[in-house]
Amino acid sequence: MEPQSKFDAILDRKRDVEEEEEHTVEQTVVSTENGKRGRGRPAGKRTNPDYAQVTAYIPKSLHEDVKIALIKEGGKEFSTLVEELLAEWMQDKSG
Repeated sequence: MEPQSKFDAILDRKRDVEEEEEHTVEQTVVSTENGKRGRGRPAGKRTNPDYAQVTAYIPKSLHEDVKIALIKEGGKEFSTLVEELLAEWMQDKSG
């Protein structure tokens, strides 16, 4: 039997942690492949293939005022407002 260096214990612990992480990743992949969602928040627009994330630059003060108004109106999402306004604009353009 070879004599162990003072670093062998550290390396052994690192290997154990990596094996546990691999096992956790495998379990996560299996659970998502089954199509069953666990507890937690429902899937959002980010994971919905019918939505695209876009970026727009608007004045900071306008953004803040709009967020405040949306909260006062019951908490409507900013993206919902943008979607409604763009849909209305498209309707005006086409007809």
